[in-house]
Amino acid sequence: MDATVKRKARSPKSARGQALRPVEPAHESDGAHLELRIWLRLLSCATRIEKALNARLRKEFNTTLARFDLLAQLTRKPEGATMSEVSDLLMVSNGAITALVQKLEADGFIHREVDSEDRRTFRLRLSQEGAREFSRMARRHEEWVIALIGELSHVAQSDLLQHLTLLKRRLDKHS
Repeated sequence: MDATVKRKARSPKSARGQALRPVEPAHESDGAHLELRIWLRLLSCATRIEKALNARLRKEFNTTLARFDLLAQLTRKPEGATMSEVSDLLMVSNGAITALVQKLEADGFIHREVDSEDRRTFRLRLSQEGAREFSRMARRHEEWVIALIGELSHVAQSDLLQHLTLLKRRLDKHS
């Protein structure tokens, strides 16, 4: 049995007294296009979290989420990574990486070295200062994420994680 309640609508009259046809709503709340609504909600939440984290990183560390993400990737790669590897990991263009690398190198957080196997390629490595600064940023970043998502109950967090994991697995099959 359909759980939605349908109301009888009175047909409004036009200026000449003829009944006007009711207009269908653009977005129905009965589940129509539920997948699109889920996608938009996911995008909205991700965007809001990114904006909050970016604002906090800028205020407290005078940096951006993009720079933080690049440092995070290099933290996971003690042997270093090429510009192309980093752009693949961050899912951005090589051009976008170049600007980030220049800023982080100027700040002394990373080093650019010629690759021993391919002299045309540079490897990026985290400097000691970069590792220390990233460690400080990562602790605060974790606190901020916990605060943003921690308002959900533990059960809601677990359910959300389980559902998003399932969604990711299904999406991976389409990649």
